[in-house]
Amino acid sequence: MAGRRAVTLGLWWALAFASPVRADPPDEPTAPPGADADVAPERDAAPEDAPDAAAPEDAPATSDADGGAPEDAERDDSVDGEEDDETPAYQLERVDVRGNGRTDTGVIRGYVPFRPGEPLDLEDPRLDALRWRLLGTGWFEEVRLGIERGSRRGRVVLVVQVVERNTFVIQSIALGLSEGLLNSGAVDSEAQPYFGISVAEVNLFGTGVSLEATALLSLFQQGGRLRLGQASFLGGDWGLTGSLFFNNGREFFGNDDVLVALDDCVREPGELPCEAARNAVLEYRRYGGTIGTGVDLADAWRFTLDWHFEVLEMVDRPAAASHRRGLEIVPIDFHVHDGLSYVSTLVLGVSLDERDNPGLPTSGRHVFVDADLGTQLIGSSYDFVRVRAGWREWFRLPEAHHTLRLGLFVGAAVGDAPFFYRFYVADMSDLIPARVLELNLDRRAPPNLLGTAIREMRAQELAGRVDVEYSIWLYEGRDEVRGLVLYGLLGAYALLDRADLSVAIAGYEGAARAPIDLTFDVGLRLDTIVGVFQLGFSTLLGFIQL
Repeated sequence: MAGRRAVTLGLWWALAFASPVRADPPDEPTAPPGADADVAPERDAAPEDAPDAAAPEDAPATSDADGGAPEDAERDDSVDGEEDDETPAYQLERVDVRGNGRTDTGVIRGYVPFRPGEPLDLEDPRLDALRWRLLGTGWFEEVRLGIERGSRRGRVVLVVQVVERNTFVIQSIALGLSEGLLNSGAVDSEAQPYFGISVAEVNLFGTGVSLEATALLSLFQQGGRLRLGQASFLGGDWGLTGSLFFNNGREFFGNDDVLVALDDCVREPGELPCEAARNAVLEYRRYGGTIGTGVDLADAWRFTLDWHFEVLEMVDRPAAASHRRGLEIVPIDFHVHDGLSYVSTLVLGVSLDERDNPGLPTSGRHVFVDADLGTQLIGSSYDFVRVRAGWREWFRLPEAHHTLRLGLFVGAAVGDAPFFYRFYVADMSDLIPARVLELNLDRRAPPNLLGTAIREMRAQELAGRVDVEYSIWLYEGRDEVRGLVLYGLLGAYALLDRADLSVAIAGYEGAARAPIDLTFDVGLRLDTIVGVFQLGFSTLLGFIQL
């Protein structure tokens, strides 16, 4: 309501003083969800709350001498055929867009929910939502709304004033070392470099279309994805997205004590027996795509619906494999079908984004819940459900430029979920490289700082994580470099299967039976006009036996 009241008061004062464009509302706004979860647009910093002012009963009128000068916009009691003494209503004559050099005017007008000839209620919440929807596209540094007098009494012109920003964004860069194996028969593993990058043009040729490209290169694995999207399809409230991807990957099973069935094995002196291996290695290819839609809901919520379809091709895998889990030797379930198989899922998502600045937030909240449903009814070889939910809250501390963030994540995969739909230690721990394009880059087991059953976990059905992060601003600006932050993070996570809830892993006693471990990170974040860059040191520390 504060944002609506501020917009209303601003528009009334704009009429009273015949100001062409009014400033941003004084109250701190609530940010809407962005057009794309992967592109984080910068929001305007909100000033301190201003005191309420007494609104005039109506905008004053001026004379229409000579018939040339337009009259002040007055309340038109003839609109809708009845009076409303509490909420002045005006008739919208037209929408003017100003300040746009690259973005097509028609694209911006497509976001405006009002049409010429309609009544314009100054307390309509869609006015505030319009400003945030345009900021959420990532195309503009600033968006301001104002009104001007129309050509006749009772008519007004809605002015949308924008300041455009750079729309080419480096979304992420992944650069580091990972430890892998060429195949199940390989004895030695070594750290290998990898490089991943994701770039996007979120306003292609000023048409409002976003184009995103993601690539990963490493010695053992490669992947790529191309994605197109439009937040407002055909001028409506619903967007449209589509993507294509290809992965050439390897997956590592077991923890340094695997027995595999190998053919044509020749054992050299000093090497492991033919049936022994460090990991069972599965080689595979995935290719397919996604098509979906989404819509912004009230109060910064967004709903998305996607259909994902892909082909999963097994290139090579051991005929059979087993490993030690606690005190028992158990067969390895690769969680994939032989030969060609298909993954077809419906993905539903709901998110809330109230961050003051998604690049380097200092206050606000980000919440999401999404669910993947795979079933043979839509052509999937796998029947499963995966649900994920996350919450993060930022608090601006009394100390200058200090921020505290709390985070929580939970997830569950039930049914015949393929291995890449399960929850990985790489997703939970900061001490080993995170997955890129759902490619697991590292063969190592969890660091196991607490000495628990987490050592037996790699890709499981259930996951949870809680963390806290403290950030100190080292620099703040508004040019090419917008901010530099030093951060430190400490968290705890858990990974397990549903069976582990009822039967503990043999060999672990007391608190060690709980598959829980700690994670931490320290590093720098740099916010620039081309994206946010993060340099963390935890993955390097992961190579040290902590």
